[in-house]
Amino acid sequence: MGSVLRLRAVVGSIFVLISLVVLRFFQLSEPDLFWIALMGCGVVIFAVGSKWVLDDVRLFSDYRDMWPVFCAAMAIAWLIHAVQLENYASSSALGEFFGTLTVYSTVFLLRLSNVPVVVSGDVLSFGSPSLVGAIQVTPLCGGFLSFLMFIAAFSIVTLDVGRTLGFLRLSLLLLSGAAVTFAATVLRVYVVILVGFRWGMDALSTTHLYLGYVLFLTVACGFWYFALTWSKHLSSGSAK
Repeated sequence: MGSVLRLRAVVGSIFVLISLVVLRFFQLSEPDLFWIALMGCGVVIFAVGSKWVLDDVRLFSDYRDMWPVFCAAMAIAWLIHAVQLENYASSSALGEFFGTLTVYSTVFLLRLSNVPVVVSGDVLSFGSPSLVGAIQVTPLCGGFLSFLMFIAAFSIVTLDVGRTLGFLRLSLLLLSGAAVTFAATVLRVYVVILVGFRWGMDALSTTHLYLGYVLFLTVACGFWYFALTWSKHLSSGSAK
């Protein structure tokens, strides 16, 4: 039985990796019928793979209840590109607001770190000893899409934990989750700019490409683990 579980965990990990690779190529392509159908299969593969990993790997056993959140995030990431929500995010008033807020929050952190920066709209300019001259922080960098993904995932999870937490606690959780999501976005932009400042454009591009995934998954796991653990604690307390 143990060997079967280990095999299922290995296969599940491969499924998760394949689905993430497919998602990345999907995001870099035009969302035509082929990619939309393939990404639908990717979501299913991810759901099966993540379920096997969470069930069979002891290291991740505490995250079993987060399976619906992972699946929802994967499906939402697929739908965002399928319906070209990026275009809406970059052109809407709310998207521009998030972008502006991110610019000035990032500038605050940079100046706190003694990085000389001049702001002109959404363009940040740097002098010596920076290895990049200027960086544009577009509305897509402003965390609007991450915010929408959080709200969608929160709405799905609320169907489960909402019965335990009640309106006030749910409101507190929503506000704190939104704040943490935005903070992660600002941190991403800040780190990307620091990397470019110290190591140049190639390092900046690589960090820009991958850091978002790492931060988003880390923040999502941490926040929802806290939320679901809190829900369980309250449920057990009320049961007593």
